[in-house]
Amino acid sequence: MNSRRRASFVVTAALAAVAAGASAALADVPVVPGHAIVARPEGDALIIWDSTIEVTAIVKDKVADAAAKDRLERDALNELVLEQPKLGKLTSVNVRVVYTKTGDVSPVYGTPTFAGVERYGTLAMTADDLKNDRDKWQEAAAGTGTLPAWVTFTVSGELPPR
Repeated sequence: MNSRRRASFVVTAALAAVAAGASAALADVPVVPGHAIVARPEGDALIIWDSTIEVTAIVKDKVADAAAKDRLERDALNELVLEQPKLGKLTSVNVRVVYTKTGDVSPVYGTPTFAGVERYGTLAMTADDLKNDRDKWQEAAAGTGTLPAWVTFTVSGELPPR
């Protein structure tokens, strides 16, 4: 799904959620670049977020590692806000942040080749924190304030060189 269609879908979904009586905070969630899949909707839920678009912007803008980590953590949290209505009975939820790596330029096609998928990190929280909006984490995700300390973001990979 291209970014324009994704943005349109997210705005439509947010408006529908608000109209259905969902939290008004959902309408304030920024559009998260990339695509997410709810891989496991119940128990220890798993959302996989392809952050390739965001990682490309980070590399292009030469964002420092700490700032890039914070940016990806906040985007992962925003993705969780967007995907939360799809989740069922939970014990915990994880958002796995991945991106596509590119290789050398193909002499045949003149474009970079696919070099695999990098698992950058994982955002995690308990079901109680998610459902009770502990410390108003959804508002923190949408804004620029400090994220709650109980939201864990574990980096397990690397970003491309900048």
